[in-house]
Amino acid sequence: MALNGNGAGRTGRLKSWKEIAAFFGADERTVKRWEVKRGLPVRRIPGGAKGTVYAEVAELEHWLNGEAGPPAPSPPARPRRTPILAGAALLLVLVVGGGVAWRGGGDAALPPHHQPSQAVADLYFAGRYNFERRVPESLNRAVALFSQAIRSDPQYAEAYAGLANCHLLLREYAGVPDAVAYPRARAAAQRALALDANLAEAHAALAFVTFFFDHDFEAGLRGFRRAIALAPDSSGAHHWYASALYHAGRVDEALMQIDEAQRLEPQSQSILADKALILFSANRTAEAVALLHQLEAADPAYSSPHAYLARIDLARGDYPGWLGEARAAALLIHDPDQLSVVNAAEQGWRAGGAPAMFAALIERQRALYAAGRMHGFDLAASYSLAGQQDAALHVLALAVRDRDPYLVGLRVDSRFAALRRSPDFERLALSVGGG
Repeated sequence: MALNGNGAGRTGRLKSWKEIAAFFGADERTVKRWEVKRGLPVRRIPGGAKGTVYAEVAELEHWLNGEAGPPAPSPPARPRRTPILAGAALLLVLVVGGGVAWRGGGDAALPPHHQPSQAVADLYFAGRYNFERRVPESLNRAVALFSQAIRSDPQYAEAYAGLANCHLLLREYAGVPDAVAYPRARAAAQRALALDANLAEAHAALAFVTFFFDHDFEAGLRGFRRAIALAPDSSGAHHWYASALYHAGRVDEALMQIDEAQRLEPQSQSILADKALILFSANRTAEAVALLHQLEAADPAYSSPHAYLARIDLARGDYPGWLGEARAAALLIHDPDQLSVVNAAEQGWRAGGAPAMFAALIERQRALYAAGRMHGFDLAASYSLAGQQDAALHVLALAVRDRDPYLVGLRVDSRFAALRRSPDFERLALSVGGG
């Protein structure tokens, strides 16, 4: 195995916070926080000096994979002082969801980065093909292909960055909790940047985490601009920059970026679906609906058009349409909680129309929220639609306190239309995005 300064070989041991941090391309404070809050497998030597820690690379790999780690080896009797052998490591990552069409590009003056063999590159591109489809079955194939590519070539930074991007969409298409997906995406992106500091895809993944999870809008937008500067013809960077601009309420700029992404990758269904959502926010509803129906017809197994049409139908008061599309989306992403919400709402609709529908919807959502299985943001949105504005503002305030990741949609989500003129709502909306 080739040696470099980025970490240990797959069976190696990292013998200090500094080496653990270097493995991920992060700072020591960050990895210490991961140990406390995310269960990063760091060990302490019995009888060793205070602060003496070590970590097995294999266990770090399993942590990123979301699996129970392998049996821990017996700790050494005393700290070893031999300089650690540095080499690259395999990071097997949790089953991934979604993906973005990333094209080449970048500045020709940048130093050349690591080139995999053609056989390894073929594995990577096969993985990309599978996760771009955004259905559970193909995503399982994608993770196996990405993992095999990294196993064959641990220096392959693009594979780590691709997996970071997959973690980000795993939340949307496979129901992985944000608190799990985002930290793993951050760790994988930082690992990619430790291997190649000029990798645009990794910068974009890190920008996504910064914007959507950290709620630092300006830093996130700067990160996307950095990615685009490195790779101007990256459809993925333009796509996710458009999504961030949309959530920041800058709809006209978002349309410009999503149009550029479509120009670069016109066959991408994910770009077209997100373009439809942005068109809806730009009051071009007929265009948005027509585009989403085309996408549904082309690939009925793709969940985003159903989810976006459900949002539009709900905003227009087409409750039967909303129920049908929301049910289809929940079934496609295998989300039993969301399906139970749709079932409750449908029973209410049949029993007593819209008032009974909203009452049943809120009752089910409150139960899920109390159990920690639903975002407060969605419960607040239902209160808003039902005309219970005080309840909506109360739950939104709790969501702000708890840093609910879904709050990034507060400025553009049509379910809060009735609250837009409320000073309290405006104050809450402006509180999201300052980092």
